[in-house]
Amino acid sequence: MRAKLTAGQGVPVVVVSMVVLGIGSSLGFLPGYFVAAVRDDLGISRAQVGLLVSLHFGCTGLGSIICARITERIGTRAAVVADQVIVAGAAWGAAILDSYAALLVASVLAGFAYALANAATNEVVAAAVPETRRTLALSAKTSGIPLAALIGAVLVPWASDRWGWNIVLMVAGTAAVAGALIASAVIPDRRSVRLRPQAGEPVPARSGGGRFWSPASRLRSRAGEPVLPRGFWWFAVSAFFLVGSSQPLYSWAVPYLDEGLGGSKPVAGAIAGAASGVGAICMSLSALRADRIGRRRRVPLIVGLCLVLTGAILVVMSGLRLGLAVASAGLFAGLIVQLAAIGTMHAAVVDRAPHAVARATGVTMTGYYLGALATPVSFGALVDWLSTYTWAWLFMALGSVAAAACFFRANQVGDL
Repeated sequence: MRAKLTAGQGVPVVVVSMVVLGIGSSLGFLPGYFVAAVRDDLGISRAQVGLLVSLHFGCTGLGSIICARITERIGTRAAVVADQVIVAGAAWGAAILDSYAALLVASVLAGFAYALANAATNEVVAAAVPETRRTLALSAKTSGIPLAALIGAVLVPWASDRWGWNIVLMVAGTAAVAGALIASAVIPDRRSVRLRPQAGEPVPARSGGGRFWSPASRLRSRAGEPVLPRGFWWFAVSAFFLVGSSQPLYSWAVPYLDEGLGGSKPVAGAIAGAASGVGAICMSLSALRADRIGRRRRVPLIVGLCLVLTGAILVVMSGLRLGLAVASAGLFAGLIVQLAAIGTMHAAVVDRAPHAVARATGVTMTGYYLGALATPVSFGALVDWLSTYTWAWLFMALGSVAAAACFFRANQVGDL
């Protein structure tokens, strides 16, 4: 059955989705914030810390397609609750076992679980709000991630130095238990069914030159399942480069500002946290514009944001010569445009595949989180190998250029 949502449900659904996404992503961000404490305690390298982040988001990517199908079967409420319960168990387990191996297992489990929350929250938010507010709602939902990053960047470096990284994980696990209880009460139970086109309704076609919206098209799918337009995989490739190039702005910002530029841990954490907070606010402002310009211009907007991201990353890199203030300005700009691009991307995905939101989310998030797998560990390894942050940031800038090019190509998918 597909639960019908009323307009009054939109706000609580968006707010709770924002909260559970922030909690669900926490095990992917925390290692970058308690990096000093965990390295001192367990004697591991930067690359090993980066591997924790990479594994988490990489497993989200690898699990996105299958978790989208699971969400279609078990329903959105069960998928979100399952994510929060698994995150809680993973966090508490790693904290109690107190080993690098336990952290690796926790990253894997929480990463796969996070894919459930991504697919389910996109599904319920897309159903709970009108198209004219789609980008704003999806951006608000996604802002839970930078808001969680804000809290983590400000509090975790200090808390982990004072009480240890284990206590930080226990707090995150407890928050996930609360998230599961709230989600079970608020998140609607939507389940995908075998779709049948209504009279006069435009439906997707599996073939036909990649065109998507054609009234004359037929719904062709295996066993009646929803399908995606031809060439939709370009969104996954684009997301790979977008997130891959920008993820170190989260996971490596605090160590970079601290070790690379000589700022103290509290100062580095405050700067990174403030940048995440401002980025979350600007994400919503950008979403208002994306809603006003409409479907056809949303992907071109992302292309422009990716090019601005390139410049911001280069400014962050130039901090090695020009100082902490310049790098901080680049960090603020980078997180603002990255979050704006991601929020708009979620709306563009729904635009191109409204009949298969969970599945489209799964495909896109596969590339998205494989990008988040590739760069945290490779970034840390490059810094360890070359003893400088310069080349690592330069490779990230090249990745954002590739993201702009791929989104340009993805804009040719479908016919809006």
